[in-house]
Amino acid sequence: MGKHAASDTISPQPASTPVAEAARELIDQRLTAVRECLRKALHRPKRRRQHIHALRVATRRATAAVDLFRDCLPKPIRKEARAALRSLRKAVGGARDWDVLLEALATTMHAAAPADLPSLDMLTGWALAHRSQAQAALEQAAHDCSPRTLKKLQARVVAAVRWKQKPQPSLGSFARPRIGQRLGDLAALADRDNDAWSMLHEVRIAGKRLRYTLEVVAGCVDPAMVEHVQPALVRLQEVLGGVNDSFTASRLLEDILSSMQDTTPAVADRYRPVLERQIAEHQQRMLNGREAFTDWLSGWHRLAIQHTLKGISRHSS
Repeated sequence: MGKHAASDTISPQPASTPVAEAARELIDQRLTAVRECLRKALHRPKRRRQHIHALRVATRRATAAVDLFRDCLPKPIRKEARAALRSLRKAVGGARDWDVLLEALATTMHAAAPADLPSLDMLTGWALAHRSQAQAALEQAAHDCSPRTLKKLQARVVAAVRWKQKPQPSLGSFARPRIGQRLGDLAALADRDNDAWSMLHEVRIAGKRLRYTLEVVAGCVDPAMVEHVQPALVRLQEVLGGVNDSFTASRLLEDILSSMQDTTPAVADRYRPVLERQIAEHQQRMLNGREAFTDWLSGWHRLAIQHTLKGISRHSS
């Protein structure tokens, strides 16, 4: 294989490349990025939070590549790859959730009133204790799916890539209908009239799938895609990522308060005002994020975006 790209980039493949050849190269690059991020997350503690986040994103990107080329992979090896990536992503998710809360608490403490500092110190200690447990879970998952084990799995996955039917399509003709499907999935979710927070999470996931698919096959679509759609998807992830972070932080804070109420009600009463204030602030950020999503959706519906989507649909037919 050629030189592998960093975790957030990928070596583009021409649209004329036979799909199996492209699948081999692109899946290989994405799995290599997962191994690189896993090593950093485990062995570079100075920037652990950044490495944890990068590993989570790398597993999503790799899963998107495996899913895109599912027709090129035997079902057992595809399931094995997805299971390994899901296991890592789940373990990373636990650590990332506490990192989100710790980061929010650190920001709050900079401007906190002196009377609130003892409560914030308590919350930070609570979060650090659970973050330590999450790190242990991540290290266990990394032991079960170590960089060395992952490298062996990567070799099996890449070796298993085949296209059984003839003639074999080009990457371009293979990819365009799948991009159209991803676009349709995102549009259907984004346009739903539903105020549930879970709906925004589903939109966020659909946007990620489309974005990571486009990264893999960017050379197979009209350049207008890069000009219009990719920046819109990046903005979507910024908006809904903030909503998700506040949703996660508020849920953890609610769990902390509930645990205190169940075990030590007097302690819960002492810390309740600061906890409830923190929860309310995160809930307000979620509401602000919903408004920002509404603005994003208006932009998504503008003519420039729609023209680009129609062009993709024509290429997909």
